[in-house]
Amino acid sequence: MEERGQPAAAADDDANEDPPLSEPQTQIVPLAPPPFPGAATYVIQIPKDQIYRVPPPENALFVERHGNPQKKKQKSPCCRTRCLVIGAIVFFICLVIGLTLLALALTKKPKEPTFSITHVHVKNPKSKSSSGKNSHPGYEVSVKVKNPNGHGIDYANSGGASLMYKEKTLGKGKFPLKSQGGDDSAAVKLVLDGSKGPLPRDVEKSMEDTDSEVRVSLALKMDLSVKVKGFIKTWNMDTEVECHFKVSTLGKGTRVLDQTCEAQFKG
Repeated sequence: MEERGQPAAAADDDANEDPPLSEPQTQIVPLAPPPFPGAATYVIQIPKDQIYRVPPPENALFVERHGNPQKKKQKSPCCRTRCLVIGAIVFFICLVIGLTLLALALTKKPKEPTFSITHVHVKNPKSKSSSGKNSHPGYEVSVKVKNPNGHGIDYANSGGASLMYKEKTLGKGKFPLKSQGGDDSAAVKLVLDGSKGPLPRDVEKSMEDTDSEVRVSLALKMDLSVKVKGFIKTWNMDTEVECHFKVSTLGKGTRVLDQTCEAQFKG
């Protein structure tokens, strides 16, 4: 009998418990009729316990990226100071380079042109059968002139050229080249008129002897006026040129055996 009474007590306890809560439902409430047919407006009511109070993380990223673009454009004072320092350093370096190039352009002298003798020819050389009127032959000396500078050279006011044997002047003439471009080579032919007076014995023998070669050492001296126009400054310099060379003969088939040429600016 006692065991059968226990289920009744349990049934009473279940009857006293609160009924289970039902799930909140979303309600759609229609509003007043729309002003024009075919359209409807609804208000959706959502229970408060289903409203999210904290936005999702992706919304925060979106706001940071697009929320205030002006703040992103503004640079920090440290960044501006760094840019100013870098700009000042670059300007200082450019200034030093510019002043250095200017100083070099004003102080560095141009290089002297270089000379080399390529051929020597005696016009109307004296022979054993020649008369006294041909005792003063002329000379043609071919010279190669090279300008090592990047700027052109003007030789317009140059002086004369002299062909010499030891201390004796054999012939004189003008330097015919007027101007020359930068880094350029030019072939120049000096036409020298024979000097008056007797010829040195060695020179005369070299002209007369046709059976064998009689070598002769000669010298070519020139006084040139060199004008070099640079980017900033123009240089006007008198130049002394002196070439010492040896020829196989002063007769037919003259060949230049060896030579040394030097050009030097005066002052």
